[in-house]
Amino acid sequence: MARLADPLYLAGSSRFSVASFSPDGTRFIIVLTKGDLEHNTNRYSVLLFKTSMALSSSKPEILLTMSSSSNREAIRNLRWLPDNDTIAFIAENLADSPQVYIFNIQTRALNRETNHPTPVVAFDISETGDKIIFEADPPTAKLIETEQVRRTGIVVTTQLLRRLLAGDCYTFVPTLVEGEQVFLKVRGQPSVRISLEDIAISSRPPSMSPNGQYALIEAFVRHVPEGWRDYQNKLIHDYATEDKGQGSASILRRYLLIDVRNRRASPLLDAPLGFDLNGFAWAPDGQSVVISGAYLPLDSDDAAERTRRVRNTFIAEVKLPSRSIVVVSEKQLRVSRWDRDSHRVLLEPDDSVSDLPVSAYEKKDAQWNEVSVSPRIDVERSNRLRLTLEEDCNTPPKIYATDRGLQHRRLVLDLNPQFDELRFGRVEEVIWTATDGHKVAGGLYLPPDYIPGRRYPLVIQTHGFDKKRFKIDGPWGSAFAARPLAAEGIVVLQVGGSPEEAVSAVEGVVNTPREAPYRTAEFEGAIDYLDEKGLIDRNRVGIIGFSRTVHHVEYALTHSTYPFAAATVADGINAGYFSYVEFPNGGYEMLNGGPPFGDTLTQWIKNSPGFSLDKVHTPVRIEYYGSSTTVLGGWEWFSILSRLHKPADLIYLPNATHELVKPWELLTSQEGNVDWFRFWLKGGEDPDPTKIEQYIRWHHFRELEEQDAGNLGTKGNAK
Repeated sequence: MARLADPLYLAGSSRFSVASFSPDGTRFIIVLTKGDLEHNTNRYSVLLFKTSMALSSSKPEILLTMSSSSNREAIRNLRWLPDNDTIAFIAENLADSPQVYIFNIQTRALNRETNHPTPVVAFDISETGDKIIFEADPPTAKLIETEQVRRTGIVVTTQLLRRLLAGDCYTFVPTLVEGEQVFLKVRGQPSVRISLEDIAISSRPPSMSPNGQYALIEAFVRHVPEGWRDYQNKLIHDYATEDKGQGSASILRRYLLIDVRNRRASPLLDAPLGFDLNGFAWAPDGQSVVISGAYLPLDSDDAAERTRRVRNTFIAEVKLPSRSIVVVSEKQLRVSRWDRDSHRVLLEPDDSVSDLPVSAYEKKDAQWNEVSVSPRIDVERSNRLRLTLEEDCNTPPKIYATDRGLQHRRLVLDLNPQFDELRFGRVEEVIWTATDGHKVAGGLYLPPDYIPGRRYPLVIQTHGFDKKRFKIDGPWGSAFAARPLAAEGIVVLQVGGSPEEAVSAVEGVVNTPREAPYRTAEFEGAIDYLDEKGLIDRNRVGIIGFSRTVHHVEYALTHSTYPFAAATVADGINAGYFSYVEFPNGGYEMLNGGPPFGDTLTQWIKNSPGFSLDKVHTPVRIEYYGSSTTVLGGWEWFSILSRLHKPADLIYLPNATHELVKPWELLTSQEGNVDWFRFWLKGGEDPDPTKIEQYIRWHHFRELEEQDAGNLGTKGNAK
């Protein structure tokens, strides 16, 4: 499946960009990505369109194609330069390390602008193209094979257990202990590292001001100022007072301002960012920046003003270099951009309330005032054309162009014309009641040859349904395989979370011992609902947990009275004691009611699934991926279930990321889960001779399951 290559789109956000227009609006670029299963690479293609021809029958020109053999994108962070002929981006091709490149559309010249010894992960470039601010992985130092270690060993302080066990084979992953390094590259000069007080993890690329004098970096705060405890946001107060552990940064974030002239970074403001509506936009002259979703410093002598700042986030202009502040608005909006022509700041609503109108503010006499939105600024740079990617849960994605007068509309790009030859089952949005009474929404994937009245096996995929997106697998490719499972005659329910009218019910649930029972009630309610509708056989129900919902699934397997015929848990948290020992700051104390010792030990025994593995009567497939949590994350369940002679299959992908991206690893996970649930829910097997060992192993598991069922029946009769 070819997909739009915007990272936000791939992550499931609704804030993605379909295309990137040249500054003069005469051309635009669309970047697509598609897996190459034969070579285990992901291919990225840059397509160039002429704006004037988008509503006619023109076809795009393929500017360049690059393939990534790593877990990274082959092309990312594309930027146009003001000359309208040059684009800059991060790229890697096969075994190359990702670096910043510049490509000239007229001459087709591709020039490498950085030659950094480690992967470049994010960047921005000045309008003149002579300055680049970039983030890169730190160099990997030898940890084990050194003379010092051979002589005196290793003094363990803040090192993660996974880092120690990986030794010199460790692949860097940014954490709150060690983040990315930041560098400034001026053309003709070597790169200079910028020292940071905080931790940069490239969640948002750095941004350079239009005049090239400043750059802005979003970072996690290493040393939280004591005064931040006064903010009345509970999360900020909790994180400001938490015991982070030696050397770790807080989850709280702020902007760091880099002065390009002296190569120094310092906090833009002595205040944290909020958790929503974060954004910023540079003034066209680069002498100030407007930020949104941000708290303001509590240094005001005015009591009323200090009270406002304690309670609220703001949209505010920060002037440079003075750092003086002018409030733009207290509306709950996100800054979109500062229009170069009209000098107005455009603000937009959050994704969840997209029905709200955009707002525009204009500065007059040093004050910002709201003005009517001008059509001239509420458009893309082309001023003529609007590009949209249109899809829903039953409609594959296609890109359309519409002129600004809404007179003409045309299909610009069908990303997957081969889908016309396939038959997909229908997806239906459903709402049901959890067994504890709250409402839940999700998507039901039906088999292509679905027959009403027939009861089908069911697999529950535990979170992430979005009715606005067309998905083959699920919101992520790790373990989820919705349409392939449906094609095998299995109904798949993709849980989406609470509908709007029940969102308030989630308050006080997340990060508490109530979280797992709350989600388990959703799974149980779904089984009841679909059983009452006559859609499923409740004795043939499977369930897949990925990431955070691993904990929810494992809780359901150990605490629910509902039978599950098979389960998969993939690369997530399990709130277990072994994982707590590995990562004591992972939030497990909150999920289990306290630490696993002293007065709250009994809470752990009650809540943590790892203490109730004797109650598991479900064959469990366990998947863990190397770069995210390592195989230790699943070892407690695999080891103890095996010790109890219960079916447990552990699949470890040591070179994978949390969200699988490489074709072979995606195939291993998704096809493996189709095989797993077909075997346990339908008794079917793939005749592929390369899978003989898999089925020998699983037939042994079936014998263990039958023995466990017999033992359970004996215990029941004895009662």
